[in-house]
Amino acid sequence: MGLKVCLDSNVFISIKNKEGNAADCTKILDAIEQGKIDGVVSSIVLAEVEVGYYMNKEYSDAEAFVTKIISDYTLVPVPEDIAVEGAKIRAMTGMRLPDALISATAQVTRSDFLITTDIPVFKKSSYKVITPTDFSANNIL
Repeated sequence: MGLKVCLDSNVFISIKNKEGNAADCTKILDAIEQGKIDGVVSSIVLAEVEVGYYMNKEYSDAEAFVTKIISDYTLVPVPEDIAVEGAKIRAMTGMRLPDALISATAQVTRSDFLITTDIPVFKKSSYKVITPTDFSANNIL
């Protein structure tokens, strides 16, 4: 496959909460699900998104989300290389550990972009970060 993107939790959360950039996020997920681009998701992202479902007692939605991630995305656990890279990123930038691990996932999987709505946090890691709106607007799809 060609283009590979690593997705932050907030891409999925924006859609669930119908935030202002939800249409751009949906466009990206549609492209992944149609096989136009390769979507990478850290197991940290899976856990972060699932929290919202469980807090709202949306158990069937939680199960559906896991099924969707497993079938349409490359789900990446946190093995030794990502854990070590995440620790380095956290030590150098002061990022929260979950964010550092997501950034490390993008790096280790050699994703072309890390798509997030939280650019200030991820810019610290010096990885190729882009917002869903910018990704969509720049005709990267």
